[in-house]
Amino acid sequence: MPLVHAAPPSFTRFSTAEPTINTMLNSKVSNQKPTDVKDNGEKFCPITVNPRHTRKAFKVMNELRSQNLLCDVTIVAEDVEIAAHKVVLASCSPYFHAMFTGEMSESRAKRVRIKEVDGWTLKMLVDYVYTAEIKVTEENVQVLLPAAGLLQLQDVKKTCCEFLESQLHPSNCLGIRAFADMHACTDLLNQANGYAEQHFSDIVTGEEFLNLGIEQVCSLIASDKLTVVSEEKVFEAVIVWVNHDTEVRQEHMSHLMEHVRLPLLSRDYLVQRVEEETLVKNSSACKDYLIEAMKYHLLPGDQRTLIKSARTRQRTPVSMPKLMVVVGGQAPKAIRSVECYDFKEEQWHQLAELPSRRCRSGVVYMSGHVFAVGGFNGSLRVRTVDSYDPVKDQWTSVANMQDRRSTLGAAVLNGLLYAVGGFDGSTGLATVEAYNIKANEWFHVAPMNTRRSSVGVGVVGGMLYAVGGYDGASRQCLSTVECYNPSTNEWSYITEMGTRRSGAGVGVLNGLLYAVGGHDGPLVRKSVEVFDPSTNTWKQVADMNMCRRNAGVCAVEGMLYVVGGDDGSCNLASVEYYNSTTDKWTLLPSCMSTGRSYAGVTVIDKPL
Repeated sequence: MPLVHAAPPSFTRFSTAEPTINTMLNSKVSNQKPTDVKDNGEKFCPITVNPRHTRKAFKVMNELRSQNLLCDVTIVAEDVEIAAHKVVLASCSPYFHAMFTGEMSESRAKRVRIKEVDGWTLKMLVDYVYTAEIKVTEENVQVLLPAAGLLQLQDVKKTCCEFLESQLHPSNCLGIRAFADMHACTDLLNQANGYAEQHFSDIVTGEEFLNLGIEQVCSLIASDKLTVVSEEKVFEAVIVWVNHDTEVRQEHMSHLMEHVRLPLLSRDYLVQRVEEETLVKNSSACKDYLIEAMKYHLLPGDQRTLIKSARTRQRTPVSMPKLMVVVGGQAPKAIRSVECYDFKEEQWHQLAELPSRRCRSGVVYMSGHVFAVGGFNGSLRVRTVDSYDPVKDQWTSVANMQDRRSTLGAAVLNGLLYAVGGFDGSTGLATVEAYNIKANEWFHVAPMNTRRSSVGVGVVGGMLYAVGGYDGASRQCLSTVECYNPSTNEWSYITEMGTRRSGAGVGVLNGLLYAVGGHDGPLVRKSVEVFDPSTNTWKQVADMNMCRRNAGVCAVEGMLYVVGGDDGSCNLASVEYYNSTTDKWTLLPSCMSTGRSYAGVTVIDKPL
């Protein structure tokens, strides 16, 4: 696989910048006059520096080279011959300096063959020596970087590393990390490794992860900086990696499980998933780690902190800068506009527009991309799906859903994108389908027990929840909630909300499921209630500042954000966030550029 994630043609240019007037002035001897006197009595004279001298000189030397004038060496690589001047090459490359000034036979040779570099790449680097300019692209960076390292052209090598750093993506970061390690690019290695840790949930679905060696996998999952919502993701990644080549890899299970922090998993997950896993059952060492985790759960909470081991230590991931992306919506008709809020800058920015108008869609972030699923284009309910690459700022289409759906719920669970319920233009839907990004295909799973359009969904503890909505058959807003178990492919009802809510925003914060606003007939709500899966109960929390339905909801750095929506009479551009510690809602000072309801909202890592 290529190191660089596919991107539009681009290049990084390295060149010597023209000095400014201030630079030119400051390059003169500071505050020295003709009458200034050295300690030995000698007078200073003003020093004039011509900043164009060097550039002009190298330009002339390059012209001489092109005409094969005064050249005293021919550099040969493959079938390419390059005439050059030894003094120019030696002045810019320590490699050539050592070759032409030392005791090597090449110091007196008229022709020098370079076996380690291909002719095309060598020509680029010799051109750089004379011009101080080079283009680094996806096509040449893999050969240019090692060649620059060989010739000790550190500025070129640095530019190559910066280019690769700018191209980091979940699909290529492990390859770039290995490439950086091979060529001793320390800064790039650290950047790629950090990127892999921060995007662990995305990279484990890719070919690069599946093709890693055992020590590389162990190194990655042992990191305290691994960014995962739950340790479940680490366990599942280990199982997927082993099953990719079970006969060869199953012997490594105990070595891998040494780095999975089983005590941090829930007791139910340990019993229902880990204990039942065949690969765990077949390894006595793995069983020991499972017993250790179960004993940990039997201890009172205050005693657990006394157990010090790598498997009981909480991971402490480095927080990446986040962007809140708002996709499409109704303003008042379906729009193509996409904007994002930069939490660090505290500013809104416009992003690439959707390929077509879209509102009432489901929006999620998965595998480094934003997906806009189904919705309404102003005239039709659609089954189309668009994918946004934040690095390229570009939308592309992927496989269509099997059913047309607007006002659906969308969520990611175990690496699959689920499209839940919705409205097909004539009836509310109970059907649910899932998208496999690797196969680029949709397939149906078990339907819900109730038709639900304008439904909100969220994932907590490995379960998918469908909250409220509108049942077209009985023509009423719903307070019922049902839960999907992917292991059994079954939906079951849980405790109802205290209030009927259609068009509620649903978000997950600290393992709790929030239902925000919505409406019951003409009544638009600002009330909020929260579900605790451990007790199967709902409770009321503080009201929002404004009534909102059809708003987007997401959680960022311990806060729950509610974006836009409408209050029953007009679309809203405002955003407010909830602090669960203080049980208080606060309006964000900065509003969106457009008031919009039925927009999709998700949170992404800010591209490098």
